[in-house]
Amino acid sequence: MNTLSSVSLNRTLPVSTDTTTAAAIMRLPTALLPLAAALVAAVDMAPYVPAAGVDAAFADFVEAYYLASEDQFATTSFTDFWPADNTGVLVIAGRAFPGAASILGVKQSLLPPSGDKSWWHLIRGAAVEAETAADKTFVAEIVIQTTYVGGNCSQAYGDARFTVLKDEVGSARLKPQSGSLSVYNLTVSTTDSPTDIPCSLS
Repeated sequence: MNTLSSVSLNRTLPVSTDTTTAAAIMRLPTALLPLAAALVAAVDMAPYVPAAGVDAAFADFVEAYYLASEDQFATTSFTDFWPADNTGVLVIAGRAFPGAASILGVKQSLLPPSGDKSWWHLIRGAAVEAETAADKTFVAEIVIQTTYVGGNCSQAYGDARFTVLKDEVGSARLKPQSGSLSVYNLTVSTTDSPTDIPCSLS
């Protein structure tokens, strides 16, 4: 079992309906086929319940973020969430990676373009953790589900903190890929990949 000591979280196949994805699904054990079919839908917002104070636009923002995260070929469509001046930071399990090059490097180490691993995210809810004149921090409760080609589906639980910069009138800038994500900070229940928790639909 791999651990995330060198940042090796959950990796994944591209979310699509092409023949490569279909072939990968057909190689899964028969018992997993219904679950795999559901997971191909990618980011699952069905469980999402925002707490008081969470901007309505955060739902679209977080969904767009994880759609880019789940795309093994995504580069600028992922890094464009952070500021163009390289002041943005991605934090995974306590390790900080500043700037677009480091952020993309981590993404590609977790989800290599070679595509031996797929991951999906269930977004359970969100709350406001902090707010200043300059930014607003949302924390999303997520489930990360991972499947390796030829392997089983397992999952981990996480809290994802999105620190989003504000505009001139003091509103959080929640347009996806607009350079507004100052910090993304993910804490997870385990850094093992795969985990010992079988995937479920919730």
